[in-house]
Amino acid sequence: MAEYEEALNLLRQIERNQQRGLELQAEQVAMVRDQMARTEARVQESIALQKVAVAKQSKALNVLMPIIVVALAYVGYLMFRHG
Repeated sequence: MAEYEEALNLLRQIERNQQRGLELQAEQVAMVRDQMARTEARVQESIALQKVAVAKQSKALNVLMPIIVVALAYVGYLMFRHG
């Protein structure tokens, strides 16, 4: 009978350990999901910031390119006029 009790106690201990393992896995899954959600939020924020930066760059180019072209044309005009 003592062997039966010992085997039963070992089985109960194994069951408790398995239950703890499952609980730890559930906690880890929840933690990974939380991290993935935060990462997704950061990625979306980064994409939004990049879109803003590209829009500002495009505006700057739309303003600066005509100025640069006019300035180069003026420099060319001055060089050929006095050359």
